[in-house]
Amino acid sequence: MDIRDWPLNRIMQLPDHCFGRRFLVSCMLSVAGEFAFWDISEVPFPERCVIWEVVFLLGLNATGQPAFRLAQGDQLPTTTAQMDALEPLLMGFGFQGAEPRTFGFDRDAAYMRIPLRMPLSAGGRRLVLEVDGVTGSIAQVFVGVIVSSLPMEVPDCLLSANLKSQ
Repeated sequence: MDIRDWPLNRIMQLPDHCFGRRFLVSCMLSVAGEFAFWDISEVPFPERCVIWEVVFLLGLNATGQPAFRLAQGDQLPTTTAQMDALEPLLMGFGFQGAEPRTFGFDRDAAYMRIPLRMPLSAGGRRLVLEVDGVTGSIAQVFVGVIVSSLPMEVPDCLLSANLKSQ
């Protein structure tokens, strides 16, 4: 059955297996010093998609705890002001302040995983990562976002089973 005209909240009620293949959109930066650095993913987000998981990894040889921000954009920023103008990937995630918010790792953490089931209207934009280093430190930061497209069709048997249970 064609579900292209369904409202988003109804599509999000479908079982996970209806969403199809998942893939990784990622950025990775190696920074040294107290300056901001940026990376943009090579792979864009689908027009409309679902974020299933966000993973953050700080390299084991890091000597500081860098701060970083995530956003959606069309081109690589070269200034903090350009990053400030981008739409955040995870609205409200991070320290209090203007979006996209700044966040970082706990002193003893090197890995963070956030499981989600969050719809995203990315419009073909890409993942943008900003890492702001610490004076005298070296750090590698990897961010991976697992996404899938929204389904456009589902098997009729799936819908008829749902209708019988209502």
